[in-house]
Amino acid sequence: MKRFFKWFGIAFCAFIALIVMIAFLGIGKTERIVIENIDLQQVPNGTYVGTYNGFRFTNTVEVTVENHAIVNIDVVKTQRPELSETLKSEVIAAQSPKIDTVSGATLDQNAFLKAVENALTQAIAGAAQE
Repeated sequence: MKRFFKWFGIAFCAFIALIVMIAFLGIGKTERIVIENIDLQQVPNGTYVGTYNGFRFTNTVEVTVENHAIVNIDVVKTQRPELSETLKSEVIAAQSPKIDTVSGATLDQNAFLKAVENALTQAIAGAAQE
């Protein structure tokens, strides 16, 4: 019986350690993200998918560009829908993923803005290949 509790205790501790590790994965990576300004004059009309994968800070967006302006952002995947709606409006108003930060939401904000930046960067890269 003692052996059972010993192995159960070890398995339980390993499970807790795994949960903690998963919970904190992506924090450092997402915290250090640098959001770049994008020249929208280089972005052709279209809808572009952008993703940022930071474990629990994963975001996927569809950015629609018309006449070199961001006209819409559809949030496909996010952890914080209410924050994403706020950020979406701010990005469209600023016409850039490089906006002022929202206090207390740095990691989620960085992940969302990097997904927008990635969509626009991929649009430019696709246009350059054509």
